[in-house]
Amino acid sequence: MSLSTLEDDLLKELKEERRLIYEQIEVLDPLSVALRKPLHQRMMSNTLLTLAEIICYLLAVGGIIFIAVAHTIYPFSVLAKVYNSKSLMSKLGSSDVDHFALAVYAVMVLCILLIFFVGRMARDIRKKNQILSLAGMDIKDLMAGHLDRKAAIDYLEMKHEFDFSGSTIQDDEDGDEDINDIMNPGFGD
Repeated sequence: MSLSTLEDDLLKELKEERRLIYEQIEVLDPLSVALRKPLHQRMMSNTLLTLAEIICYLLAVGGIIFIAVAHTIYPFSVLAKVYNSKSLMSKLGSSDVDHFALAVYAVMVLCILLIFFVGRMARDIRKKNQILSLAGMDIKDLMAGHLDRKAAIDYLEMKHEFDFSGSTIQDDEDGDEDINDIMNPGFGD
């Protein structure tokens, strides 16, 4: 293998690596900036979400306890008195009172379920934020590696005073070479 072919191959590979690094930097830099969030803001958000989650769970448990003792609390005690009074039940209609009591308790259960699901959503958002924070740190590390490699390539360009735009290396128009056009060094001409 001749030295000029090796130099051309290495220059072509360096040019391709340079192009790839610049493309990846263009894609990853806005993403790393978007995912970067100050520590105090991230901790505040995490604290508020944890607090919201705990409050929602406590409200759900309190709602279950409230349903158990609702017949002793004023507005709902009237419903319990009507439900237990035979004269009012016959006057209002037994099925109507049953349906009304069932509807009141169903609304209470629905509210408890909604509060519980809000707590679950706060938990999911908190976990998603943790994943995004981790992804932001990983992308930051990846960007640092790309920038180091970019600086090394730029240094090589300056040190050896060559410019890839005026290179003697011939590129295919579509970037793909036909495998049959590549010479096999194991076989002669």
